[in-house]
Amino acid sequence: MQNLRFDAGLSHSVKAPAQFLLALATCHEAGRWNPTRERGLMTADMQSATRILIVDDREANLLALEGILESLGVPLVRALSGREALGHLLQGDFALILLDVQMPGLSGLETVELIKRRERSRDIPIILITAISRELAFVFQGYAYGAVDYLLKPVDPEILRAKVKVFVDLHRRGELIRLQSKMLGETEARDAFLGVIAHEMRTPLTSAKTQAQLALRQFPAGDDSGAKRALLVISRQIDRLVKLVGDVLDISVLKDARFAIEPHEFDLATLLPEYVDRLGPLSSGLTFAIEAPAQLTVTADRDRLDQVITNLLSNAIRYSPAGGKIVLSARSEGTDLHLSVSDEGLGVVKGKQELVFERFGRAHGASYGGLGLGLSIAKGIVEQHHGRIWIESDPPHRRGSTFHVLLPQPIAVVPVALLSA
Repeated sequence: MQNLRFDAGLSHSVKAPAQFLLALATCHEAGRWNPTRERGLMTADMQSATRILIVDDREANLLALEGILESLGVPLVRALSGREALGHLLQGDFALILLDVQMPGLSGLETVELIKRRERSRDIPIILITAISRELAFVFQGYAYGAVDYLLKPVDPEILRAKVKVFVDLHRRGELIRLQSKMLGETEARDAFLGVIAHEMRTPLTSAKTQAQLALRQFPAGDDSGAKRALLVISRQIDRLVKLVGDVLDISVLKDARFAIEPHEFDLATLLPEYVDRLGPLSSGLTFAIEAPAQLTVTADRDRLDQVITNLLSNAIRYSPAGGKIVLSARSEGTDLHLSVSDEGLGVVKGKQELVFERFGRAHGASYGGLGLGLSIAKGIVEQHHGRIWIESDPPHRRGSTFHVLLPQPIAVVPVALLSA
């Protein structure tokens, strides 16, 4: 099925966002990548550290790959089996792995799975090489394990060199950024490239989403093939990246105080069930309750308030146990709007309650996912409404957390000129 080749085209922008984001970060000074400056900062040690691991159980295939890639001037390390490849990975890092799918003993897919289990090697991009089209089912399984692309044998030399060169360049730019981070300080470097990442990612993500939707329409109704499932996975990953890009943009704008709220009057009570309907499918095993009057007229920026409530509910879902209950509450208190989201999750000890509202702040580490931006964005939006946000939690004496938002009604509008001054 020729449409399957589309998936390989998407893989660079969808399946390997980390490498792409690192490359874009080199734009941090003037909003554009300066090749001359990059070459000046790139040391000989950094270039020599960029290696490619090629894995195939046939000596002839390894020789062919070496011949095709020789002109790139990148050191190649060969392995005749999956086990030998894993041994090389224990000894050093690689910019890219070219891996045959069908190998005796430890297969290509089993090798991918083991590579991705190890923290040090899980971010190395892997391109699968398959001999015949009927092995494509294995390729889609490889995507699930973390491979970023595939090529069909006999390999087109020009296509292979072009793909490999992209990943080599991305690896070198990533190394350059790590060097710059040491020179500038981690916080300064991170803040400098956040905006660039977000803006540069918008266009390729929009294009990738459109292509994924077009490809899905080519499948007949009721089709449950592996190809369609793989495209659905890609589509969902694009949506996830779009959300992350939006968070990065928002945190950058909030940091610089460059956005103005646009308040208007609306009935919040009629919108509350929509949040449960929207986020409910992401929270299997959880129950929701809404506590609000039949009508609750408020004055606020509706889109921004939507963001606050969505982020608070998403946070509650992430940390809630199976069978837990989440309560969304809204009411008037004098001249203020009082929102709250309660859960029965892990809770946050008092020493970390301020941390969760900081950029990249996470009370329970990275194991629960997320970038640690959602609550920081919510706090920024609430403060732009001249309100306040806080958490009530007291583990282990009391289970769960309650996040409160208090917004004065009506709000005072901050002129854009003051925000950008």
